[in-house]
Amino acid sequence: MMKATVATMILWLALSMLTEAGGNPPPALLQLEREVSLKMAHARDEGFTEPSKLKTLANAQAVDAEGEKALKDGEYERAENDFLQTKTLLHNLGI
Repeated sequence: MMKATVATMILWLALSMLTEAGGNPPPALLQLEREVSLKMAHARDEGFTEPSKLKTLANAQAVDAEGEKALKDGEYERAENDFLQTKTLLHNLGI
């Protein structure tokens, strides 16, 4: 079990170094971004009127925008965290 953990850490470090060197975003991150983007569009189409839901939607839009910026800037770990947070907010809206 320890071997797998060490190998995983080495792989993670190698990927981090590639990312810092201007590597392409991981395919899983791009898939997550597409999924969140589609859910955001659906949420905007819902036409929420309740103040609490509008606030949650506004928060989701703000976090999504930060994720898009992080993705553009090559900060893939931060982008992933932002997209996952956005996905959670949208889940809380029933999307």
